[in-house]
Amino acid sequence: MDINSYIEKLPMRAVKLRKDGSYTVVPRMSQGRINAEQLLAIYSVVQEHNLPGVRLTAGQRLMLDGIPAEVLEAVVEKIGPVGDVYRHKVQACLGTAGCKLAMQDSMSLAEKLEEHIKDFVLPTKLKSSVSGCSMCCAESMIRDVGLIGRKTGWTVSFGGNGGKRVRRGDILAEDVSSQEAFDIIGKALAFYAEHAKVKERTARFVERVSVDAVKKAVLGK
Repeated sequence: MDINSYIEKLPMRAVKLRKDGSYTVVPRMSQGRINAEQLLAIYSVVQEHNLPGVRLTAGQRLMLDGIPAEVLEAVVEKIGPVGDVYRHKVQACLGTAGCKLAMQDSMSLAEKLEEHIKDFVLPTKLKSSVSGCSMCCAESMIRDVGLIGRKTGWTVSFGGNGGKRVRRGDILAEDVSSQEAFDIIGKALAFYAEHAKVKERTARFVERVSVDAVKKAVLGK
C-alpha cells in the first residue's frame, strides 16, 4: 500500500504532510487528556526513530513532528489510536475537575457535546468549546458554538470566530440546563446547515442572515 492510500484509511486529522516532505501525527486525545500508557508510547517512538520532538497544538492535542515517510506507518502503529473520533471537535477548560473558579463540570459536558453534534452534516468545519465559568478560559465566546458555566446553569453562544476577522458569539440563552443547551445548539446547527453557503463559517453566516433570524429559528422569537 502506498503512503497516500495508507493515510486515507486513517481517522480524520491524524496525519498531515509538511512542506519539507515529512509528516506530523496527532495521537487521539479528549479535552487535552492523555494517559500514562500513551505518554510512554510517544516517548518510546520519539527515541526509537530520533524524531525532532512533540509539541502542543492550540486545539489541546499533542503533535509528533518531522516523521520521515518511511517510518510513518511504524510510528502510527506504535503510539496507538490517532486522529479524531468525531468530525466536530469540542475543547474545554478544566472546569470543576481542577479549577477553583469553575462553576460547572466543563470537561464532562464537552464529551457529551461531541456525542450530541457528531452526526450533523455542516457546510464546513465547526469549532466548539465549553468553559466552566465566566473567565471563559476555553475561549467559548469566539467559537462557532460556545457554552459558559454559571452557578444557575449554562450560557449558550453561537457564531463566534477567532482568526483575522474576530467575532464575538451571540448569546442565544442564559441559565439553561445542559439538556436545554443541547436542544438550542441542535436547532441552531440545523438552521445553519439548511441555510448556510458552502464553506461559510457560522460567524459569516450570522452576519449575513442576522442574529434575529437565528434566534427566531431557534427560540421562536
